[in-house]
Amino acid sequence: MSTARAVAVLSVFLIEGSTTEKPATATATATTGGLSAALTPESEVPLCPAAASGAKGTADVTVAPDESSITATVTHSGLSGDPTAAHIHSAPSGVAGPVVLPFSGSLASPIYRTFTAADYVAAVGAPPDFPSFVKSLKAGGAYVNVHTASCKPGEIRGQLK
Repeated sequence: MSTARAVAVLSVFLIEGSTTEKPATATATATTGGLSAALTPESEVPLCPAAASGAKGTADVTVAPDESSITATVTHSGLSGDPTAAHIHSAPSGVAGPVVLPFSGSLASPIYRTFTAADYVAAVGAPPDFPSFVKSLKAGGAYVNVHTASCKPGEIRGQLK
């Protein structure tokens, strides 16, 4: 393989690898459809007085270019107990909203899942379908939270931006 070709191939891998990384803060990346959030007890609505002081997490969501799926990775640590549920909800910041995409299986950190229209729960107060939800999600109308036995409504939450 020529040196020029090897450099070109390596450049493609480096560029693709850098576009899949998410920033640590709650920001959007327009080119990849990426959204992220810091999950904290202070962001949960309503606040849970039993939340552990060191509870925290992150959520990274990537929307497929054709908007047919979203891939989510959620991390958590320092919770008051084992997670009992984790969801993506439809609602703006500061408002409790309905569950539209529940995580299933193991809730050990990190939680990873790809959701499609078949997974979408068209709850009362949420967008009527998955494509409408994706538009709302991209506009900041969704959040992720993690629940524990001590904090049944949720222990940590973060608005996806």
